[in-house]
Amino acid sequence: MERIIVSLTTYYRRIANVPVVLDTVYAQTVKPDLVVLNLAYDEVVPENVQKYIDEHGIEVNRMADTKVYKKLIPTLKKYPDDCVISIDDDRILPPGMFEDFISVHKQYPGNPVSGNRYMAYGFQCHCGNASLTKAEYFGKYLDRIMDDEIIANCPIDDVTYTYFANKNGRPYIRTKNEYFDNLPPYNPGKGYSNSFKFDPVAASFEYLLKHEGKLPFPNLELYEDYCDQRIMQSDIMESYIEMGRCEGRSEVKSSITYRFGYFFSSPFIHLVHYLRSKKR
Repeated sequence: MERIIVSLTTYYRRIANVPVVLDTVYAQTVKPDLVVLNLAYDEVVPENVQKYIDEHGIEVNRMADTKVYKKLIPTLKKYPDDCVISIDDDRILPPGMFEDFISVHKQYPGNPVSGNRYMAYGFQCHCGNASLTKAEYFGKYLDRIMDDEIIANCPIDDVTYTYFANKNGRPYIRTKNEYFDNLPPYNPGKGYSNSFKFDPVAASFEYLLKHEGKLPFPNLELYEDYCDQRIMQSDIMESYIEMGRCEGRSEVKSSITYRFGYFFSSPFIHLVHYLRSKKR
């Protein structure tokens, strides 16, 4: 039976956060079977943090410093048959979040689960704040993710996980609730609606597309329960069909969805997200 393992990493500027963050892990309505903290060989653990680690039986693994990439992949390799929920070291987690993750995982056992609606290049992205994955979701690409070239050229690990999960035919599904930043879809070269251009996202995706190849067209049916289908389709059409970064489904360009997709283009998307945020 698969276990629930929480995995995170940290460094000297944030290591003091670990007890506070993990208190919200242990307060979840669904408790993890194990918490794993992956640290660089030379990372110094403050006395109070070490005491917390000892009291809670947290597993600490020392390894080469692959920056943020050591948060997830080493734990997946060590526990390939279990569900790993990777979390950030600076986020407070709502108490029902893991329960939501497990609920979605049971409905879609073959797909990783993302904790927010964060899309780039038409794909639901891995959520760095919290996502549920298994080693099988990355398949033969598990080792490739930790390649020195990838780490050096793809500063946003969320994008790397998203790319290789999709390349392995396992697109991300998002949770029923949105737990973190409510970002509109990322538009390549345009940034987000607040005019903030998040260059590392584009740099990471462009590197992977150039050096690792195109991705298969997303299976939209997987998203229909938890995503706004019209917005997602429009984003996929514009990002993939027009820019030629997706394999297959060329006939979709003449479909009704594509012809009317611009009704759901940028201004409408931003209005929807604004109205949704007002309801909270």
